[in-house]
Amino acid sequence: MMNKTFMSFIVFVAGLLVFHNVVFPIFTPKEPGWILNRYVYYLAICAFLIIANIALRLKPPISLNALVVWMMGWYFYKYILYPPIPWTLFITYMMLWSIGTFLYISQDAETFREFRKPIVKTIVGDYKIARIVVFIALPCLVGWGTYQAIFPTFQEPVELRTVHPAPPATTKVHGKSYTLETARNPFRIDEQDNYKDSFPFLDVDKHEYMKNVTEGGTVFFENCHFCHGDQLNGLGMFSHVFNPTPANFIDPGTIAMLRESFLFWRVSKGGPGLPNESTPWSSAMPPWEEHLTTEEMWKVILFEYWYTGWHPRTFDTEESYVGQWEKEGKPAGAH
Repeated sequence: MMNKTFMSFIVFVAGLLVFHNVVFPIFTPKEPGWILNRYVYYLAICAFLIIANIALRLKPPISLNALVVWMMGWYFYKYILYPPIPWTLFITYMMLWSIGTFLYISQDAETFREFRKPIVKTIVGDYKIARIVVFIALPCLVGWGTYQAIFPTFQEPVELRTVHPAPPATTKVHGKSYTLETARNPFRIDEQDNYKDSFPFLDVDKHEYMKNVTEGGTVFFENCHFCHGDQLNGLGMFSHVFNPTPANFIDPGTIAMLRESFLFWRVSKGGPGLPNESTPWSSAMPPWEEHLTTEEMWKVILFEYWYTGWHPRTFDTEESYVGQWEKEGKPAGAH
């Protein structure tokens, strides 16, 4: 019994190490496909553990099964789930996973008794060597973890920090490159919304504009309002588990002072696309280019400005700036 239990433990540890160090890099290319992606990899490693135990006729005790199930949950949230989730959300998921594991081992009195057996034998029973190892190793591990957590570091930040990091010159979304300096929202008709007071049924442009705003609002409430809130104030139902909290679009310090191309870059790349200089404000927002089309992202941005009443920040071209200076004797100024 003990030999098969030990062999099952070795199969789990060795299989996980081999899969993680050898197979995992193969399944996580820069351009994941239907087969080569991290979720297929996770199913493969689960299948390996099941098949290996059946082929070797191993029947691990429920205590080891519970440990393997708990570890596979931790491995999924730590390395498989993408984009990475904040630490607070990770703790929440692992608490739910631990509760599920406990329900599994306590499904009846027999399984719970079997689960407790090695623990009781280690603490007060026949497993004397295991007791010595555990009672020495456990305080050492706790002490080492505490030391690593509270040990102060005096390294200065390598880069300056900023709330709105400088975007790259170009960004590539769905295989197409966009120059952010010149990129424009293809669905915006008038940057100042000068036609907003006209009647939709008389104004073709406004009718088309409101159609795109409505479609953007639909996408927003299907995907974004859980974090950014129904009022776009950053107080969605999931917002309190994030640190920092999601952006408040009502605040004049957010989208009102940004260009639409900046929002397009942020929405498409999400938190993982942020440069290091924005570390203290690292966003948990996923890269929406993996879930939305390019048109849907532009329409969501259109809706956000329409709903909040802000206008995207724009800059006059150099030619118009000089031209107005010469014509009126004053600079055109930036909006």
